[in-house]
Amino acid sequence: MTRLLILGGTAALLATGGLRAQDETAEAPASDIEARRESVANLETHIAQREERLAEWGRDIVELDSRIEKRVDELVKMLAGMKDSQDSRTAVTHMKKEAVEALKNGIQRYAAKRKEIAESIRTGNESASGDLAKFDDRIIKRVDQIAELTKSIPTHQDVEKYESDGGSYWNGYYYENNRVSEEWKQNRRDRVGSDQARKDTTTAIQEGIERLDQRRRSLEDSLKNRQLSESARALYTSELGQIDAYKDHLNAQLMSLTTSTGSGGTAVGREQAHDAGMLIEDARRDLREDVARLFRTYDQFARGRAYLADLNEKLEARRKWLEENAPKKD
Repeated sequence: MTRLLILGGTAALLATGGLRAQDETAEAPASDIEARRESVANLETHIAQREERLAEWGRDIVELDSRIEKRVDELVKMLAGMKDSQDSRTAVTHMKKEAVEALKNGIQRYAAKRKEIAESIRTGNESASGDLAKFDDRIIKRVDQIAELTKSIPTHQDVEKYESDGGSYWNGYYYENNRVSEEWKQNRRDRVGSDQARKDTTTAIQEGIERLDQRRRSLEDSLKNRQLSESARALYTSELGQIDAYKDHLNAQLMSLTTSTGSGGTAVGREQAHDAGMLIEDARRDLREDVARLFRTYDQFARGRAYLADLNEKLEARRKWLEENAPKKD
């Protein structure tokens, strides 16, 4: 009896296995095939819509970026082409220093966003790999603009300290009265402003070079890790390859700061300096809004790009299922 029960159970198991094998080899029901085809069509429509939206965000980014760069270029060139006069005293130099600080803040914002993108790439978001170079370009460009403004501040010029203030005769002798010239006073103000600006910019560039050296050491240490993911290894290798180019560029700017005289530019009066200051303040407000909008749009674009990649993977999987399960035409 026991043997019969065992044989009966074995037969039942074999029968069940046979049914499962039959199910696996059988073609999918026609209703499933049709439903899958409809899902593929719907997903294709969905993807087309998301591609269109992604393209819109991309155009918005290009337009915003172009507008920002054009405006910053215009402001930097305008300021670099101006210098103080005896009437404006130090107003122009003050504006240039404020502009330099604004550009430094811009570098910090771009660098923070770049760091965020690099972290997403390290954790597997390969679709953002091409974005790092764009942020690097903007950072380097801001460094160049800072250097251009700093070099435009006049350095020391050989100017006579005293000038004649008339004279008088006494006991048959002519005595000339001298006074400190206004030109010498302005030259002294220019020199003080220039020395401080160049020192600040030189320090900032040197700190940038030191950060690149630290980054190189950190990347080299990270690449020694055998457990590093492929995406992280590719990122670090690419980053390492860019460091020397960035250092060369910064060193060139550092050298140019020490050799430029900053004697160019048109001297402006107090009213002109005041008008320029108002223009720059309005432009800075617009630029802050545009940069904030640029980063928001980029975040939308990055999320949309990742979402679209996921949709395309699903579409590929559904097409593959149809190819494997749909009835073959004779």
